[in-house]
Amino acid sequence: ICRILPEAAEKDLATKKAELAEAKIKATTKKAELEKAEAELENLLSTLDPEGKTQDELDKETAEAELNKKVEALQNKVAELEEELSKLEDNLKVAETNNVEDYIKKGLEEAIATKQAELEKTQKALDTALNELGPDGDEEETPAPAPKPEQPAEQPKPAPAPQPEKPADQQAEEDYARRSEEEYNRLTQQQPPKAEKPAPAPQ
Repeated sequence: ICRILPEAAEKDLATKKAELAEAKIKATTKKAELEKAEAELENLLSTLDPEGKTQDELDKETAEAELNKKVEALQNKVAELEEELSKLEDNLKVAETNNVEDYIKKGLEEAIATKQAELEKTQKALDTALNELGPDGDEEETPAPAPKPEQPAEQPKPAPAPQPEKPADQQAEEDYARRSEEEYNRLTQQQPPKAEKPAPAPQ
């Protein structure tokens, strides 16, 4: 009996040791899982800014900010092109009014056409950028490029047509004045011989 008790005790002790070893393994596993969970939490927190925004949200805001800068730059470009176009059209009107040589007029017309093409291209790029911004209130800025209404300013091109009449009138007046001067000169040239007739009077 004495031998049986020690054997039973040894078995029980061995069982306890095995359970303890298993418990240690489980504890180690749980610790590893806990550390992994903590690491994942830290990574998640690192993607948040002080306001609690995720990295995706921050990236989106950055992209929108860059797009807004692009829109602003395009709007400024459109305004500059419209101003330049307006000046060129004014110069063309002045050239037509003052009867400037044709090659100068053609040069201005070509410059206007080029500037107009550049303006249209820039305007399209601006419209595309505004569409990319989406309905965040930015669409209201679309009318901002109010420069569009200024484009009709190009229509005045046909208007100069009546202006050429002025130079025509001026030429007519100049021609009339020249003819008058020529007639006057002829008359004055014919008068001298008449003035010589009174010479014999003193005889």
